[in-house]
Amino acid sequence: MEGYFEKEFVLTPDYCDARAGLSPYGAFTIFQAIATEHAERIGVGGAAMAKRGEFWLTIHSRVDFVGRAHLMQTLRAKTWPEPCGETSIRCFRSYSLNCGDTPVALGRTQWAILGPEQKVVPFGQSGFPRDFPFTGEAGITAAPVRFRDDFAPEDFVRTYTVRPTDIDFGQHMNNVAYIRVLLDCFSAAQIASGKIASIEAHYAAPCLEGETLSVYRKPEGETVRIAIKKESGKPAVLAAVRFIK
Repeated sequence: MEGYFEKEFVLTPDYCDARAGLSPYGAFTIFQAIATEHAERIGVGGAAMAKRGEFWLTIHSRVDFVGRAHLMQTLRAKTWPEPCGETSIRCFRSYSLNCGDTPVALGRTQWAILGPEQKVVPFGQSGFPRDFPFTGEAGITAAPVRFRDDFAPEDFVRTYTVRPTDIDFGQHMNNVAYIRVLLDCFSAAQIASGKIASIEAHYAAPCLEGETLSVYRKPEGETVRIAIKKESGKPAVLAAVRFIK
């Protein structure tokens, strides 16, 4: 058993933006895919967790964009779980994406395990195998941002109805689907400009098929903060898109 997993991806059109470069949405999609495959390989994938009445819950994610890659280039994606204690109720998984020797993106996701009766399970009771060989490799090391919900009515942008195609096997809106919704606050030219430095999102509440969500946008210098809220007004996602100065 290895403490990391690598896989090549060809940059096909579904991963690309309007200028045929890797899109932010494509990077999130690749990182989700490689994490899912690695989890299956080490025995903590969706099916194995479901047998125990458990479910991986994504709490926070961040992707930093540090280079460019283009249509039909081959990318090498890598993922590795970060060490966590047996009493920990949250853990991190890191990612990297390279085109040859050129770094393209780094990622980091914070996870928890939701067990029976919707209770969070300590990693000593589940999670990674006890003999898992954590690599200790570093990627993004900054602590997750604690977002605030101070959005006003004038920050409202639009509504979004959760589609059937947004729903994953957990029976709620997939985390990467939220990234598509927040990116729709920008033009295709902005998304493809290569000026997005990072996207960071905190997942606060699940959303179900047919729900009507409200999207808010608040520019602050080089950062645009975004909220996706449920009909009750409770945030489903709080996020920030940071642009290069």
